[in-house]
Amino acid sequence: MTDPLSPSQAQADLARADESARRIGTRARWMSVYLAVFGVGFGALTLVLGLAGSASMTVVMPLWGVLIAVMVVWSRRQLATRRGTGRRIAGYWIGTSVLYGVALFAGLSRFQGRPAFWIPAALVVAAPLLAGAFRERRA
Repeated sequence: MTDPLSPSQAQADLARADESARRIGTRARWMSVYLAVFGVGFGALTLVLGLAGSASMTVVMPLWGVLIAVMVVWSRRQLATRRGTGRRIAGYWIGTSVLYGVALFAGLSRFQGRPAFWIPAALVVAAPLLAGAFRERRA
């Protein structure tokens, strides 16, 4: 049998648990950086593909691949995530992906090279991931 906790032992255990939760929360903030980098990346990708067209593919896509590789390696080295992170961020990724597809589908054939379409489109495409970055920072 174990001895009952004294009030001071219980208080010390609760203080350690609070400190542990605070440290994990601090370490889990990397997700906001991850989402922000990809949000900016998707916005830039949308803008470049829309303004420069298919000629930019030979330069942009390898750079995009490098960004993805670097971010995946970096994210694998992060040791903490908050509970429910995967469920929370799925909507941001889906939103950006759908908007990216819609922007390219609607814009590449009709608005190629027109900043009046592609600048707002890039901002709209980036918005879900950037909103997610802001919300994860505050979570």
